[in-house]
Amino acid sequence: MHGLARDWAEEFAMEPGRRRDASISLSIVLSMPTGTDAVRLQDAARAFASETFGERFPYVFALHDEGRHPHVHLTVRRLGRDGERLNPRKADLQVWREGFARALRDRSIEAEATPRRARGVTRKAERTPIRKMRERFVAGKGDLPETLAAAYREALRDGGGRGPWLDTIQARELAIRRALVAEAVRLGQSDRPADRALALVVERFVRDRPGPKTRDQALREADVDRPTGRERSR
Repeated sequence: MHGLARDWAEEFAMEPGRRRDASISLSIVLSMPTGTDAVRLQDAARAFASETFGERFPYVFALHDEGRHPHVHLTVRRLGRDGERLNPRKADLQVWREGFARALRDRSIEAEATPRRARGVTRKAERTPIRKMRERFVAGKGDLPETLAAAYREALRDGGGRGPWLDTIQARELAIRRALVAEAVRLGQSDRPADRALALVVERFVRDRPGPKTRDQALREADVDRPTGRERSR
């Protein structure tokens, strides 16, 4: 692995017009819930990588199963074999999610690539390095990451967590709810029993769907996320 990393770095160093601070590779985590068959997950990751990057961008991947949920770490070299640079946009990431979900379904693993906001999730998942540092801090084996320390300070401040971005989040959530309700009405008027049954499922989903919540709001409201005395002092 060290040899491969050295080869990638040396090839990258010869790229014309490169920025000195440009990254050499892109890290991707392909994750599924607890109970997913690890062998089929790894096979789906292999198929996804081959289809998505193929002979254009070199890549390596490894399966991790830490007893909680299996996941694959996929690392792709940003410099393609023909000199193309890998610089994905949000739309590209969604296409990748859909491609991975399709590879999973081809191997009898139920998966859909719905955007998190469509599922009622407004916050991004905690980055793995931050999560590990937080877990070490909670276990008394390290310092609290400055990113979380700043988040706690902001969340505990009077009026914290209210910003212009919250209005955007709430407007998007309202639009999603309206679209789901309209679809439920349409399905409810169908002559097919399956459609009417699905309409009830959609209605229940909208009714039980959690409202949008920022990280600051979650830190203030959830007792489990309340900072300890040590965190407050920081």
